[in-house]
Amino acid sequence: MVRLFVAIDIPDNIKTYIQGMARAIPKARSVPPDQLHLTLKFIGEVESSLLLDIRDALGRINTPRFSLQLKGVGTFPPRGIPRVLWVGTKTMENKDHLFDLRKQIDKALFAAGITKEKKKFSPHITLARLNNSPIKALQNFLAGNALLESPWFEVTSFTLYSSQLTPKGAIHTVEERYRLR
Repeated sequence: MVRLFVAIDIPDNIKTYIQGMARAIPKARSVPPDQLHLTLKFIGEVESSLLLDIRDALGRINTPRFSLQLKGVGTFPPRGIPRVLWVGTKTMENKDHLFDLRKQIDKALFAAGITKEKKKFSPHITLARLNNSPIKALQNFLAGNALLESPWFEVTSFTLYSSQLTPKGAIHTVEERYRLR
């Protein structure tokens, strides 16, 4: 079995812009800079024999490049005890290309035998995992970063990753990188 997900990699200058933002929040565990990405589809555990079919299916996607900006911050779940701190996204094309890429990935994976996700796609980059962080500190962080806007960057590819869970955290390995036209 192999654990897979599809993501957009974030350029180093944008990682530098957002890494460590959550340090001001007690009991927040920041995502390591090398793991900052925008997940397009979490595939989960699949038989290793499906990996080639998944690679081939994703290789047939034909989507144009597009510009992306990180914008605003928030938490998941939207109600209840916050567990994840995230930064949102914005595209110059009103998210059309980002959502189109996600739809094409879903279609390609469905053709390869992966079930479609029922959960609504909410594009974001996880900044930190929260473990009963004080609400006041979290509210101050959210208010202070509500207008966050990163520089624009061009999305030129997406990546199929495998992920191995270890006691020290996940280890992500590039399985295949796909260029956008």
